[in-house]
Amino acid sequence: MRYLSTLPRARRWAAAVAVIGLLAPACGRTGGASQISQKAGGPPNADAAVKPSDLDQPVEALLAAVCEHNVPQYTCAECRYQIGVVKAADELFDPARGGALRTVTVGPRALAGGEWLNGEVRLNEARAVHIGPRAPGVVRAIRVDVGATVAAGQVLFEVESTEFLQARADLVKATAQETLAEAAAARERELYGKHISPRKDLEQAEAALQEAQAERSAVAGRLLALGVPAVQVDHPAPGQRKAPPSLMPVRAPFAGTVLERSLSLGALVQPGDRLLLLADTSSVWVIATLSERELAALSAPGRRGDGAAEVAVSAYPGRTFPGRVALVNGRLDETTRTASARVVVDNSENLLRAGMFARVRLLAGDAGGALVIPEEAVLEDEGRSFAFVKIRPPYFVRRPLTLGRAAGGWVEVTRGLSAGDVVVAKGAFLLKSDVLRSKMGAGCAD
Repeated sequence: MRYLSTLPRARRWAAAVAVIGLLAPACGRTGGASQISQKAGGPPNADAAVKPSDLDQPVEALLAAVCEHNVPQYTCAECRYQIGVVKAADELFDPARGGALRTVTVGPRALAGGEWLNGEVRLNEARAVHIGPRAPGVVRAIRVDVGATVAAGQVLFEVESTEFLQARADLVKATAQETLAEAAAARERELYGKHISPRKDLEQAEAALQEAQAERSAVAGRLLALGVPAVQVDHPAPGQRKAPPSLMPVRAPFAGTVLERSLSLGALVQPGDRLLLLADTSSVWVIATLSERELAALSAPGRRGDGAAEVAVSAYPGRTFPGRVALVNGRLDETTRTASARVVVDNSENLLRAGMFARVRLLAGDAGGALVIPEEAVLEDEGRSFAFVKIRPPYFVRRPLTLGRAAGGWVEVTRGLSAGDVVVAKGAFLLKSDVLRSKMGAGCAD
């Protein structure tokens, strides 16, 4: 140090920087020593070029960038954080595997909300049905219970029915008659072709064949009406041609969940009995009560019968479910002077149950709605708002946002995103922490 004090000021400064360069630990990044040597001629950062932020660069430039490891920088485990890119595997978005991240697709949504209305969650009546047998009989087998998820065509229970047994037997008989008539008609065609038998015999054989075919078709129609699949009627298994099944299966008309059961073994059942309630709960109806004022809002141009709405239930405080007004009753109740509206709500998470009390708010706003994302998807860095947008699975990149209005946990995006973009919502702050932590730990190269 005494040696440095004897040198002129400019030479002392250059020598001090050289000593610091020798004492500083290596950071593992190329270019660190050259940066120090470039600064040796003057005060720190005097001539250093300011690197543009990744938020100011187009996505195309970020994807085209090549890092010091001679690979696309957005794929490099060490360098991708410098351009605001993170890698998030599919399991991080899967709740079944403990994933803490969720994505949303950017799309239009109305923001301005009206008053909360009373409503009730009900089953989607277009996808809910009470199931009973198609012929009288005795229940001999029950294949499902309440809460079971069934596929379309799956057997729910089986009934011993004399009507079904008779129809099965008639099918075997009609099939045999049809086969015999086909053979007789073929024989008469051959004989007529050889001028051995008269044409009258051929015509009688063909008429008998048509009669046999009509008889079998009628019997097949009876079995189809009893719920037997067409493939089993037209192409019965070899063993069923002589000994048809004795139990009539009752099948699910569509995929859904069994919600109610009034069924027991040995019970005598009839057509029209409400033995099982099957419903597709992937969507539900919320019936809301509207005043004349809300009716006027729904009748505005461009929103007639198709307005946006949101639904809240006390079981999930702080959470709302987006919905769509699908139908408004054409009559007012003469006593309350109100009408009912049907709001269709997605229930793919199976959180909403029929019978729940609900609060419904009709959303008004710009025609077609504004592009919005959840508030939790919006992050900030040095005073700038951004979100993580999927570029190429499994990579997400920071993109700057210009924000507009906010309401009900949603924020309007006026610039920075397009409809259809996929952004990280729940857990986005974890990705931000990952990027910033890696940037701060980049060492002397930054």
